[in-house]
Amino acid sequence: MGLLVPERNAQELLQSIFKVATALVRGERASLLLREGTDTHFVIAMAHGIADDVLQHARIHEGEGVAGRVAATKRPVLVRGRDDARSPSRGEYHSDSFVSVPILVDDHAQGVLSVTESSDGQPFDVEDLQTLEILASHIAACLAQVRADKELRELADTDPLTRLFNRRHFDRRLDAEHRRAQRSGEPLSLLVLDVNAFKDINDRLGHRVGDDVLRLVAEAMRRSVRTYDVPVRYGGDEFAIILPNAGTNAATRVGERIVSAVASTLSKSVLAAVPGVGLSIGASTVPPAPDGRSLIDQADAAMYEAKSAGGGVSVWHDDTPAAPGPTRRRLSHPAPYLADPARLARKELQDLIPAKLAEEWNVLVIGREGSVLTVVMPDPSNVAIEALSSATSFAIYPAYSGAADIAAARRSLEG
Repeated sequence: MGLLVPERNAQELLQSIFKVATALVRGERASLLLREGTDTHFVIAMAHGIADDVLQHARIHEGEGVAGRVAATKRPVLVRGRDDARSPSRGEYHSDSFVSVPILVDDHAQGVLSVTESSDGQPFDVEDLQTLEILASHIAACLAQVRADKELRELADTDPLTRLFNRRHFDRRLDAEHRRAQRSGEPLSLLVLDVNAFKDINDRLGHRVGDDVLRLVAEAMRRSVRTYDVPVRYGGDEFAIILPNAGTNAATRVGERIVSAVASTLSKSVLAAVPGVGLSIGASTVPPAPDGRSLIDQADAAMYEAKSAGGGVSVWHDDTPAAPGPTRRRLSHPAPYLADPARLARKELQDLIPAKLAEEWNVLVIGREGSVLTVVMPDPSNVAIEALSSATSFAIYPAYSGAADIAAARRSLEG
């Protein structure tokens, strides 16, 4: 896990606050310790007057030493000199006077700001302590904003139903993984998954059962992949998995595990009502696929070959028939939630996006969950999503629908 300061702007702001803190309290030595991820130890994120070898190897556990106790108790410490009753033993600290304050985010210690050895030789006092507490609160606000931004980005890249990555994340990662595979010469595989007879599940058992099946597939995917694979809900009942450094045989084994897992966990009621339910999976690999687009097309064609055979896993080969119709054609089908736009695409939701921007990208807001807006548009793109997110301060979850269907829903709202 990384430090809670991943963003460049936040890093620069923290450096500025740290320099101000050191200067205001006349510190010859100072350190900013931050919790490393969710671990119980802290590392030195910034320092002044501390040797490089100490910076590289220092790991302070909560409750250990002066800074560790400040983190554990969430209370500051001010020691004026060696005769101060609160002064630790010489083995713990090598300064006559020091001040150490916790950095609290939601009442949890995420760091400790400490200053020792004043440049004027005078002991630190209560005013110095209060100054550091104020600056520590600014650091805490910076860390909280970084965490909030990270959570928003994760929401924007996550499908709310299955908690898998979404199409936005898929497009970005496939491009990055293909470039990496080209540089390293390692294989890259892609699985495209489709739920057989999914429409029949919704028609016969209802959309709630259909959603349960999608979650079941997502869980089978999570349990079948490695930690660095990329499981995605591509759209509707379609899924995909990016498999870095995996050849055809490895990809096939992953696909077969998922097919078996889903078959063994589908409920008897679903199997009885929809006998043809199951998974069709297509696999393709770079090489021989020359690029990311070809990888998708080939895996898609192999998936349809598996579907025509009744399900299971099929690997793309030279004689695999092309996928019927335009590639990923079903993603342009009318989104089912537009069937009742008066209920789901309410006018007050549209007001959350500036009208000019909504018109530019032909966007219709169909739902809001906390800080996430779910929208439909004919041609989702990273540019559109970033523009909408920046203008609204919401994370944007994009769905696909034809322009005519969006126009019809908008007319229904206006009427």
